[in-house]
Amino acid sequence: MRSHRHPGRRNFLDNWHRTARRAANLHSFALARRRCYPSSGRRIVARSGVQNLGPHDRGVVMTYDLIVVGGGICGASLALRMAKNGARVLVAERETEFRDRIRGEAMQPWGAGEARQLGVAEILRGCANEMRWFLQIINGQPAMKRDMVSTTPQAAGLWGFYHPRAQEELLRAAAAAGAEIRRGATAQHITPGTTPKLRIAQGTEITEACARLVAICLGRNPALRTDLEFRVQRGSIPLFLSGVLLTNLAAEVDPSVAYVANDVMNGAVAALFPQPNGQARAYFGFHPHKCQRLQGDADFPRFRQEFHKAAGEAIPFGEAQPVGPLASFECVDVWVEHPYRDGVALLGDSAASNDPSWGQGLSLSFRDARVLSDELLANDDWNAAGNSYAARHDEHYGVVSKVSGWFYDVFQRLGPKAEARRARALPLFAQDPTRLPDTLFSGPDVPLAADARMRFFGEEVGSGSDTAVGASS
Repeated sequence: MRSHRHPGRRNFLDNWHRTARRAANLHSFALARRRCYPSSGRRIVARSGVQNLGPHDRGVVMTYDLIVVGGGICGASLALRMAKNGARVLVAERETEFRDRIRGEAMQPWGAGEARQLGVAEILRGCANEMRWFLQIINGQPAMKRDMVSTTPQAAGLWGFYHPRAQEELLRAAAAAGAEIRRGATAQHITPGTTPKLRIAQGTEITEACARLVAICLGRNPALRTDLEFRVQRGSIPLFLSGVLLTNLAAEVDPSVAYVANDVMNGAVAALFPQPNGQARAYFGFHPHKCQRLQGDADFPRFRQEFHKAAGEAIPFGEAQPVGPLASFECVDVWVEHPYRDGVALLGDSAASNDPSWGQGLSLSFRDARVLSDELLANDDWNAAGNSYAARHDEHYGVVSKVSGWFYDVFQRLGPKAEARRARALPLFAQDPTRLPDTLFSGPDVPLAADARMRFFGEEVGSGSDTAVGASS
């Protein structure tokens, strides 16, 4: 016998299935509630899937706990952890296939620690090479070789991996955990508020979705950040960093070593980070008045030449050849203070991008994903959780930016005052390596002593402070 007791149920299911059919290229379409329990002991009860709109709105709006805009490393890691813990998650990723964009591919030991806490470390290990040793070269001469596994709190080396592969693996894992993934989907507009709403374009379809919180993980300088009127600030470091993926590496390249060479007289840096499958990412950082911008295949011979000038024979380059694009980018810090407002959070480079020549971007991204997910899983009030995340973000980014600014002043800044600063500080580093704060390797949770800055610049044995400000004072 046909039942007429629930006429609204048929309309609900019809709307549901119409909406489901519109969603193309999904890796997963999570329709059921999940019985998963976060580490805090709280259970996230997933929201129902469809919200009926008023007479002046079109169609229906899909509802979620969390919408992540950008399915890269930061966004996919956040989505994975939240979906595992019962949240209904949508990821909108504009790329149908991730490409080599010369992004950071050497993660510091403290980033490995963040990845472990997020629950993504084993995924990354499957596509990463661990560099146990850090070889520091100054003016062509080896200055320090450090065992990172035995000397960092995380007991980890630097991890080198091909960024697009890591993105795909993490996004695939998020889908397997129950997150809904839309590829080729662009966030056109966000309406912030208690229940922020997102308009998404995917092919010829325009859909709307709302959530308890929207997380923007779109990399450096996303337009949505400006549209939402976040106040963006910029540092003043005048460097460029170029990068290229290499194959046919010299036989002398040791995959367990991260090679970094500073040419302090020219403010240049060359680095080689081995990856799996006999490849490595090479970087060359430079002042633009010392070297013309390196861009495109035709500039690779000049990249090789400049790299060799900075590293000498200490980094074996050999006959290595490019297997990806060559491009250069600004190294300036760009950040937003308190990257949360009205239901919208900024993460990773969208919240703050540190000078990439110090290799903090990946670690900061995992940190943001871990801190925001910690707050959301521990607090039923997600507005309060977002504000708490933003305060913690400002603290840890501030420490990293400050210390990387100190390193810039000694290793990369040019001019007579910088030369005097180096003449004082570098010999002291050689005598006592503890003068170097370990923030950039071991992370912002390692306490900075009250006299850390004075000891770093050797001001107690010099003529007082003449330190210029790098990324942050």
